[in-house]
Amino acid sequence: MALTSSRFKSSNTLNKVATNSATLHTGSAGRAVHLIQMALLDLGYAMPNSTGNANYSPDGIYGEETKRVVKQFQKASRTLIDDGVVGQKAIQELDRRFNAFTHRVRLHFRSIALTDVPFHRSLANTETVFGQYGIKIEFASGQSIGLSPDQQELFQKIDQDCKWELNDGEFHQLQGLGSPVPASDILVFHVNTFAKNTLLGCGGHAKNRPACTIAARAGAWDTAHEVCHVLLGASFAPVHVPDSRNLMHATEPFLTTIPVLTDRQVAQIRTSVCCASM
Repeated sequence: MALTSSRFKSSNTLNKVATNSATLHTGSAGRAVHLIQMALLDLGYAMPNSTGNANYSPDGIYGEETKRVVKQFQKASRTLIDDGVVGQKAIQELDRRFNAFTHRVRLHFRSIALTDVPFHRSLANTETVFGQYGIKIEFASGQSIGLSPDQQELFQKIDQDCKWELNDGEFHQLQGLGSPVPASDILVFHVNTFAKNTLLGCGGHAKNRPACTIAARAGAWDTAHEVCHVLLGASFAPVHVPDSRNLMHATEPFLTTIPVLTDRQVAQIRTSVCCASM
């Protein structure tokens, strides 16, 4: 039976487990193990040895702690053999437990430029990376903004520096264009380019106007990255992490595999005014 939960279905390894062609056990490692560990954490199981790293946590390593917690979960289910191995029946039970989203983030897209990465791909990537943690990304609206000749000249290149709070300048003017949205939703603006050539996106916005801005040549994961900046907020640290498997790695747009978040990042995101419980 195919997996249906957004938490697990993007993992090829877990889909193999669901078809009884693989198992997760002591010695296994990778994103599939990380997703199982995150699910167990959300069920209330403590995993102090597998968590705590600011860059990649839980660690995705199927050690003795993970085996012990899997056995606890299996025993509590009363229908599974408590052997500490995630096999077909265990993943199907987890898939059933997490068959619904727990949180929702609504995005409104406003465009003054075409993007190199197709829109449907960057949106799907955003849905996937947050869906791993039960957070539903909703496409709330889309709008192509017509600019006056003066506005076209002004916004051809965004010259302002990217800061957390942008209550004036070009970003402020740009993020005021288009139809207004609730302060609990996030505006995503697509622009041509920034004056700083290495800058592909900016999560800064005016107070009570959650928004991010993304350059046309941004990578496939950049929308998810900048949306995450908005959700994490200015007070969360570290802003960027050195582990390239994490969505908030500084060069994440060029990732070729599905990135992850830490348990601390997920906990912070769930407290954002833009992340509503379902």
